[in-house]
Amino acid sequence: MTALRYLGIAAILGLVITAIPLVVAILFAARPSASRLELMRPTSLAALFSAIAGLWLAIANSLVGITRHAHDADLTRYAAQVFAESVIPAFVSFSLLAAAWLVVAIGMRRQI
Repeated sequence: MTALRYLGIAAILGLVITAIPLVVAILFAARPSASRLELMRPTSLAALFSAIAGLWLAIANSLVGITRHAHDADLTRYAAQVFAESVIPAFVSFSLLAAAWLVVAIGMRRQI
């Protein structure tokens, strides 16, 4: 949880974008309609692209940090920690997207 405290602006914006499909899915589950379901596709695509872009940004930032510490004695441990921390926003983003589609599935069951 401490890794989420140190997120940058791009990571926070990426998480906000990936939370939008979950909000749309909750609205759909509350009152199923075709228009709300149609909104899930573009918001899911935006969330997917945001998560992938955030992952690549995290990898790039990790590589920059690793090169700055290239002469450290324990570089392997540092690199493992940096990469582990950098994928947390992507994991949360994809989890939010998966939760959104699970809520849509619940809304589809209510619609029948």
